[in-house]
Amino acid sequence: MPAPIPLTLPGVEEYADACTTPDSEDLLDLARLTTAEVDRPHMMVGPVEARFLQFLLTALRPARILEIGTYTGYSALSMAQVLPADAHITTCELNEDFAAIAAKHFAASPHADKITLEVGPALDTIARLSGKFDFILLDADQPHFDHYLEPLTALLSDNGILAADNTLWSGSVLDESDHRPGADGIRRFNRAVAAHPGLVSVLLTVRDGLMLIRRK
Repeated sequence: MPAPIPLTLPGVEEYADACTTPDSEDLLDLARLTTAEVDRPHMMVGPVEARFLQFLLTALRPARILEIGTYTGYSALSMAQVLPADAHITTCELNEDFAAIAAKHFAASPHADKITLEVGPALDTIARLSGKFDFILLDADQPHFDHYLEPLTALLSDNGILAADNTLWSGSVLDESDHRPGADGIRRFNRAVAAHPGLVSVLLTVRDGLMLIRRK
C-alpha cells in the first residue's frame, strides 16, 4: 500500500490520537518496534482505529474472529485484549518475516491462547476454514480485495460484521485515472459491496477508510 496521505485537516489526526485512550505498554512497544525496524510501518493500523475496533468488539462480543493481514500482530493483539478467554482470533499472514515478528509477540502476550496464526496465502486458508465468524477484518492484498468479498461474507455469522480497511486508499479511489493495482482493487471492492443486493455497508473516514459490511 502507498504511504498514507492525510485525509483530514492538518493536526486533526494528531488531535484525535491525543484524545483517544492510549495503548497498553506492550502494544506501544510493538508499535515502536514496527515503526523503527520493520518494512512498511504505515501498514499497521493506527491507535485510533485500533481503539475503534476494540469498542466494536466490546459491543459485538464475538466468539470467533478472522483477520486477513497480521503484519506484526498489533491489530490482533489489540483485539485480543478486549476478548473473553473463550473467544478466539484466527489471523492470516503471507509474509514469513512479518509472521515471525507477530508470533514472537503473541507468545509473549497473556492473550496468546486466544490467537492462532496461519502463515500462507489467505485465500487458501479461507478455503479450508469451517464454521462461521462473528467479526472479520480484511487488511491485506488490496490489489485483489474484490476476490475476498464472497468468500468472507460466506463465513459471516448471522449478525457478523466484515470490516475492510484502507477502503479510501489515501484518496486514490477518487481518481479514476489512477490504475495502480491497489487503487483499482479497492475501487472494484467498494463498487461490488455497493452493488451487492444482499449486503449493507457504511464507509467510515477513519484513518485510510474503514468499511463495515453485514448481510441484510
